[in-house]
Amino acid sequence: MCKMNLLKEFQTYVKKEALFEPKHKLLLALSGGLDSMVLLHILKQLHYHVSCAHVNFQLRGEASTQDAAFVKDYCLSHHIPYFEKAFETKKYALAAGLGTQEAARNLRYHWFDELVQTNNYDYILTAHHANDQAETILFHLIRGAGARGLAGILPKNKQLVRPLLFASKQDLANYAQENSITFRNDASNDTDDYSRNYIRHQIIPKVQHIQPSFIGTMQHSAKLMQATAHYFREKMASIQKSISLSKENIRYIEAEKLLSLPFSEIVLYELINSYGFNFSQCQQAIQAYTNGNIGALFLSKNNRLLIDRNQFIISIEAPLIPNILVTQFPFSFHIGDTEYQLEKSSFTGFQEKVWWLDLSLLSLPLNIRAIKEGDRFNPLGLKHSQKVSDYFTNKKINRFKKEQAWVLCCQEEICFLAPFQISETFKIQNQANELLKISIKKEGQSI
Repeated sequence: MCKMNLLKEFQTYVKKEALFEPKHKLLLALSGGLDSMVLLHILKQLHYHVSCAHVNFQLRGEASTQDAAFVKDYCLSHHIPYFEKAFETKKYALAAGLGTQEAARNLRYHWFDELVQTNNYDYILTAHHANDQAETILFHLIRGAGARGLAGILPKNKQLVRPLLFASKQDLANYAQENSITFRNDASNDTDDYSRNYIRHQIIPKVQHIQPSFIGTMQHSAKLMQATAHYFREKMASIQKSISLSKENIRYIEAEKLLSLPFSEIVLYELINSYGFNFSQCQQAIQAYTNGNIGALFLSKNNRLLIDRNQFIISIEAPLIPNILVTQFPFSFHIGDTEYQLEKSSFTGFQEKVWWLDLSLLSLPLNIRAIKEGDRFNPLGLKHSQKVSDYFTNKKINRFKKEQAWVLCCQEEICFLAPFQISETFKIQNQANELLKISIKKEGQSI
């Protein structure tokens, strides 16, 4: 079998995938291992503007220190701009509740992003190759990934570029030998302690007994799945617009429209997995709706999914409603991440998210508080009082909106049930009077 002309194939791949151009400033993640040292050599041979960044995760004792020294010495001796940083990775992983590899990845890319912003680099380059691609796809397949996971490593994802995905590990080893490239060997890659290492050392060699060209086949499969994932995302974006909307920090998904679609569980998962919900929860949610289990609640780490009468509703955790005393105007305060403002004003007309009270009927201080059990008020247009809970029921206000509600009280009497309705008792009596204008100054971001 003919050896690959790596330089020529590299140029072809970079151009075909539109990865970067000679004018661009590149930042290479340089570990000192075979893969990244080969990539550095290629970039220098082709006269790209490249700087290097080395991360010392301090996970392998003296070996980590020697890796950092090797990379530094190489870059200095070859006049390559160089950055290095050491992290106490295990301490960070423990504090953040993450696995060591995930913690290292977070630290690494956060620092790279800082370097890009500070030094105006166009792209961050990593030396992932075809074998890494095969391992990644198998790893995701074992974990039950969909189209996105089976698409594997993308050649280009915003500023992150992997220009060696066309080449196998053996291609890189051959190039290193031909060009006498020195590198450091990471002994942790030789163990089966990590899942990816086990896939690399145990699973892929056995698969290659069945399919010798397995690495190349996985490159082809990755490209097919990347195309599938691309058009799948476009279709999902169209579906999302047709069956869901975000309003006042809550996302609504129309249940009947969702259930009319083929593979509705998968559609729901694609719509809400970014909120931390897994596929099993999506299946359970659809089953709960089908069984008429209105009010069923599903929890992710930071969000909640409610089964409503005809909707699936996603919300963040309920905001804490503070107890606030209003002693003067203007006055601003927050409920969750929504900012309200109270101010004296002449009447400027009725409009959305603006409420008016007759100031002559109010006396300071006013009290802002959470709703209490048994609270009553006179909704605008009614001459008699009504329980707040009955108002919510009559207006079919869902659980999440109830949690965000609060009341403005004057001498214990509710004059505004926010953000829904003012009290009949405190409505405008005469537009010539001085009025209290209540408005949303800054609305919380939609999820």
